[in-house]
Amino acid sequence: MNPIKTRTLEVTIISGENLCMDQNPATENVYVVVRGESLKCWTTKMGKQGGESLGLGYTSLWNERLTVEAPLHAKSITFEVQCKTPKGSVRSIGLARIAISDVVPKEDEGCSEVLSYRLRNWEGRRSGVISFSVKTKKEEQEQRLDDGSKFSGMQNHGGFNVQNNNGVVLGIPVWRNHLGVHA
Repeated sequence: MNPIKTRTLEVTIISGENLCMDQNPATENVYVVVRGESLKCWTTKMGKQGGESLGLGYTSLWNERLTVEAPLHAKSITFEVQCKTPKGSVRSIGLARIAISDVVPKEDEGCSEVLSYRLRNWEGRRSGVISFSVKTKKEEQEQRLDDGSKFSGMQNHGGFNVQNNNGVVLGIPVWRNHLGVHA
């Protein structure tokens, strides 16, 4: 069976604004669950409260970076804001299901700008706004040597960049007296 090919996304969850549950402000024990159309999910820590004094409404701050694996065939990514109730149960505040093509930066861009999306609860009512950014992580092109160790394509040896050619290192021989060293 072939493994599913994935892309690695670096998702930074920044904040949630005007988060409410049952038309009441959600202010404590709030966190975010991110899913990339797979069974795996990634969760932030509990958000810190802030912003009320600045007139931003009820705001949870995370500024937390998650490394998310999404299958290449995935069409969307889901951000669900949840909270733990005083009784210990988990309740959904709201979610945003967003097309991956809207959030993943193009090949020539390194990172998307800060994106903000409206959250909706399971009844379709507005329940806040989530702000985040997404960056595509490039995997290092690694090769395995005969002994099983990893070797990354380019290495720097004595100021020269040397390309790996199947375990053979190409370089320029340097004589000791050319370096100004006298024996």
